[in-house]
Amino acid sequence: NDKIMQREDVEKITTVPIIGHIIHSDKDSKVVVMDFPKSSIAESFRSIRTNLQYLLKGKEKQTILITSDMVSAGKTFCSINLASIFAKYGKKTLLMGFDLRKPKIYQDFGLSNAEGISSYLINKSSIEAIIQKSGVENLDIIMAGPIPPNPSELIASEKATTMFALLKEMYDFIILDTPPIGIVTDAFLLMK
Repeated sequence: NDKIMQREDVEKITTVPIIGHIIHSDKDSKVVVMDFPKSSIAESFRSIRTNLQYLLKGKEKQTILITSDMVSAGKTFCSINLASIFAKYGKKTLLMGFDLRKPKIYQDFGLSNAEGISSYLINKSSIEAIIQKSGVENLDIIMAGPIPPNPSELIASEKATTMFALLKEMYDFIILDTPPIGIVTDAFLLMK
């Protein structure tokens, strides 16, 4: 058996703190925290939010990157719901769709992907033009934008560093939804 089945399986092989766990969702909605606020899944995101704030020891502004080792592990689902739970808590939150290769967050919110991170990083859009309202109070979203030929180079650019500096002034929490770390280097580049 090479599968992680329970918390103890992780605790045996690492000393990294476990701040919570999310059960599998059988709901049709990706925004479970908003659509089913009394569900056990929503409660598990509340628990993670509380434990994260405890670990952060009162630091007001944070950037959190979500990744995994493979596709279809639930990165986007976790990103959307973690961002939503911080927004529900009254924190000014930004969700960034940093999967520049296969953008999809825009579909979950019914928004446009015509402008986004990629168009900002090549100087085709302003920061104001790429920020979209999610329909959830305190939650804004920046989509990936049109698929570029050079995503890793754009992410590693000085313009990306400038973008983060601007956004950190505007938001309490920034949640980055990234592609799998086991497949492409984008998440590694964003970790700084």
